[in-house]
Amino acid sequence: MTLKKYFYSVLAVAGFATLAACSADEGTDPGSDSAPAVTLYTYAPGSGYNADEDLMIRIAPNNKVADIYYKSELTSAVQEYIAANGMDAYAEQVVASGTKLEGNTTQDIILTGLLGNYTITAVGVAGNGKKTVASTTFQGLTWTSIVSGTITYGTLGQMGLKPAAAILEKCDVDETLYRVKNMYGEGNHLKFTALDLGSTVSDGSTFKYCRIANQSTGLSYGDYGAIYVQDVGYWQGDDSYVLGGGFDNCFYVSGPMENQLSFIPYYYVSAGYLGYQAADVFVPDGN
Repeated sequence: MTLKKYFYSVLAVAGFATLAACSADEGTDPGSDSAPAVTLYTYAPGSGYNADEDLMIRIAPNNKVADIYYKSELTSAVQEYIAANGMDAYAEQVVASGTKLEGNTTQDIILTGLLGNYTITAVGVAGNGKKTVASTTFQGLTWTSIVSGTITYGTLGQMGLKPAAAILEKCDVDETLYRVKNMYGEGNHLKFTALDLGSTVSDGSTFKYCRIANQSTGLSYGDYGAIYVQDVGYWQGDDSYVLGGGFDNCFYVSGPMENQLSFIPYYYVSAGYLGYQAADVFVPDGN
């Protein structure tokens, strides 16, 4: 199959390094109004954090807000409290027990360890005591280990990345979502989605086709910067490439090869591609 898009290859040899996070886009100041107002913007927290359970929030008040209070709680607890006592009472609770920030100044906070469904509420208090409430939600992903094993790299292996220990995990809140924990080193995981579509190979093992959405590996390539990965189907805008088209990503779900992975993803940096024809293979311990 001929690829429809072409990128020039990066040929310089360089070592791997930790990826520095990109800064979030600036939020928009709510402006100057007659009443207090607070707006919340959410971002991935960046390098050194776990985006599955950590969150950065930009709290942007207008010039009528003297003080800000915020609180994060399980959404179920917030809903129960509001149902029993009302929204005004919950705003008072946030002021009484939440974290206080200076008003009239846009500030970024990072919340960590949010496992489950959380609601983050901010209350802006004007000089005259009038309050305004803003909230946002976040679903922290939790994972269950399926099996530990070894990942052997294709494209990245050709560049010098050695086989490494990794863990195949399943998301607790999405039955189609999986990840290879520590695929690219400690804290750098590969997420993929298993489709309800696949086949059986000659030894009787059955597999599901998988999709790999665009994501950072957490690695960088010398002066060329961050290394990203996605499946060839997303790169080409054509699913047929990864559904029997020669660039398949397979998750073996039964038979002698159960829990093995064989992926042929597209690795790239901003300057061009690094490779898209060599397989990454995960083999469970004991196989």
